Amino acid sequence: MVQITEMVARIADGAMLVDETGMVRMWNRAAERLLGFRADEVVGRPCRDVLCGRTLGGSELCSPACEIGKRLAAGTGVRNYDMQTRAKSGRVVWVNISSIPVPTRKAGRFMRLHLFRDISRQMKVLQLAEDLHGMLSATGHAGSMPAPARPTPQASANLPVGRGTSPLTKREQDVLRLMAAGSTTKEIADALFISMVTVRNHIQHIFEKLGAHTRLQALALAFPPGPSPA
Repeated sequence: MVQITEMVARIADGAMLVDETGMVRMWNRAAERLLGFRADEVVGRPCRDVLCGRTLGGSELCSPACEIGKRLAAGTGVRNYDMQTRAKSGRVVWVNISSIPVPTRKAGRFMRLHLFRDISRQMKVLQLAEDLHGMLSATGHAGSMPAPARPTPQASANLPVGRGTSPLTKREQDVLRLMAAGSTTKEIADALFISMVTVRNHIQHIFEKLGAHTRLQALALAFPPGPSPA
């Protein structure tokens, strides 16, 4: 435990160590600087009450039935996912999190180490880009903005199963194809007759399964370049 304590203290990212019951046991200085909570205000509280996380679509992520906690309890890490939380001041903060199971002295039992870094600026830029593209689309000028390259038909037909344990669902594949075509969140929602909240939830699931945390990264992982022509 001493080694874990020293490691968490030295980590440059915000770090939170959570025990098997979901209680926070460690909170480093980087986490204090990022969210404004002192360690003595956080340690001993349920993880879900500290972060109160929500997904890209605004759905509750932190809850007693936390799926990420279940994966970590089984010894499976979660590479990257984005989450909305709030600082002590009430300011909304977007964080990208990597969650790692930490073995305990009991065989098959794990604590949970969450490492998080601020991506609020990137999220604002992404939202502004989506809003701008939407405005240009409405006025018929979207063609002046570069869109991600469309995947080849062969690549579209052979979508990835993801790096996690679950393959992409049919609907997630549909969303990914529209993302590759440069569609905005609203355009995807209109094309699939679903809400924008549902689209954002699908995108979050795609990110988790591919091990990505931006749209461009997800597309790069989903549609890697093929062999160069001879």
